[in-house]
Amino acid sequence: MKRSLLAHLVDPETLSPLSIQASSEAGDDVREGIATGSRPYVIREGIPSFVSEDVRSEQTVKSFGEKWDKHRYYRDHTRRFYTDWYLARFGFGTVDGLKAFLADKKFVLDAGTGAGRDAANFTDNGAGTVPGGAVFGVDTAWHALDNAEKDPKRATATNKVELVHADINRLPFPDEFFDFVNCDQVIHHTPDPPLTFRNLKKKLKKGGQIATYVYRKKSVIREFTDDYIRDRIKDDSFEKALEMCEAITKLGKAFSDLKTNVTIEEDIPVLGITKGNYDVQRFLHWHVLKCFWNDEFDFFTNNVVNADWYHPVFCFRYTPEEFRAWFAPNDGDPGWEILAWDEQEAGISCRARKL
Repeated sequence: MKRSLLAHLVDPETLSPLSIQASSEAGDDVREGIATGSRPYVIREGIPSFVSEDVRSEQTVKSFGEKWDKHRYYRDHTRRFYTDWYLARFGFGTVDGLKAFLADKKFVLDAGTGAGRDAANFTDNGAGTVPGGAVFGVDTAWHALDNAEKDPKRATATNKVELVHADINRLPFPDEFFDFVNCDQVIHHTPDPPLTFRNLKKKLKKGGQIATYVYRKKSVIREFTDDYIRDRIKDDSFEKALEMCEAITKLGKAFSDLKTNVTIEEDIPVLGITKGNYDVQRFLHWHVLKCFWNDEFDFFTNNVVNADWYHPVFCFRYTPEEFRAWFAPNDGDPGWEILAWDEQEAGISCRARKL
């Protein structure tokens, strides 16, 4: 990371400035060294690391670490599908809409960057090009950041994501620092999502925007099945979870291959099922068990999507009313102005401006 950007980082515990001692540099880029605050924090391969041992040992953190170690081509393989979904859910509409939004954003945070797909989309579309600005991609999973750092495209990029190994609840940035915080498909995997949301808000400037997404509570059978399977695989490795999910993924493909619909003629309120015409695989997926299948992805990627759902212990789900309450005024806090709101079977997305 460039020294000029390291200068913006603070001790995540005290928010005090850090002292940087480099042991290896490439131009103005600190590759190896120590960032000292209340204690020393290691910089390795250009990535400052702030994740404490208690966070590293959490089952969910280890689960995602193993996921990113296993699936090293996930970002490029899924980028088109998820980028289109992202643009629609958060009200940008098109890539040009995203570009217009990012044009004046100096500091952008991708909180829980994973493989770095969203962060790369931000830099590719102008975020961080304001003089002195940057896009920071933060994750607790070292393997994800290491993969992103070694991406050949990164070496030739003129505007690259700055990677930070940190817990999004203990961010090494000053309060009211960011113009835009993105936390998509991440916050529900933290130990206390409403608390995480409040912690992210502290790092956002007044008038800045956040884009975030939570899993939605689903029908009765699906909720039961999700918890039933999770309870039986959570103590195994992610590799074992992949093995156990293979049959579920094959089931999803088998129903998808039918290419047929079923009509539910009336609501079944006791089960949380609404009437309508459903693709058979989608009905099974939303109302019985998650058996994700997308013909655009290979089998391994589809299977990772299913294991990624069932394996992490922290996997909270919310109703639209519960999620909307996060953005309401509270105890003198003026709350948020909601700019985009999207409800789908999978989850709920919101982009809002901090008041």
